[in-house]
Amino acid sequence: MTRDRILEAAAKEIEANGLTQFRVKRVASEANISVALLYSYFEDREGLIAATIVHRFRQVLVGTAEIFTKPLRSVETSEQLQRALHSMIAEAQSPERDNARLMRIEGISFARHNPVARDGLADARREASTMIIEVVRPLAEKGLLTEGMTPVAFARIWYALFFGQISLEGEHDLAIPQDEWLTALDTLADGIIAHTIRQTT
Repeated sequence: MTRDRILEAAAKEIEANGLTQFRVKRVASEANISVALLYSYFEDREGLIAATIVHRFRQVLVGTAEIFTKPLRSVETSEQLQRALHSMIAEAQSPERDNARLMRIEGISFARHNPVARDGLADARREASTMIIEVVRPLAEKGLLTEGMTPVAFARIWYALFFGQISLEGEHDLAIPQDEWLTALDTLADGIIAHTIRQTT
């Protein structure tokens, strides 16, 4: 519990002040512990930062994978899959989600040059990917995906939609109004299962 409290405090410190202004004393104060106790959990400042980046990345990535997979866990029919996909689309738009925080921390160049952080991020991606494919694979086994749509392709499409939206936020040529984005996702969701629905009606 203390370690998690430190990591949460350190994540807030990175988000508020960035790496150049990161201060271990402020982290300890936020976690309500002494600096000496903090260093009993982490070897040095760099180790704390690496662990924090991995902690937040995993927390948000696996949390998003849970949003992705939860509606699919009990799907048995094409109609249930259609409802599940639309539910996933709506849930993915929730402003309360921490994706912006994920992208800011993941983008820190520190993570690309620190082996602990780099390996931790890779482990988190593998964990989320395994979690997703284990839920998606049965959809194909039940014949619910349209012809040519493999479980991995299905998972990659929806994974990209979930995470790609965040990385493309902002003012640029690929910016899209929220209602257009949701309409496009709904259209794609229906297309993935339309062939199966026609067969079963």
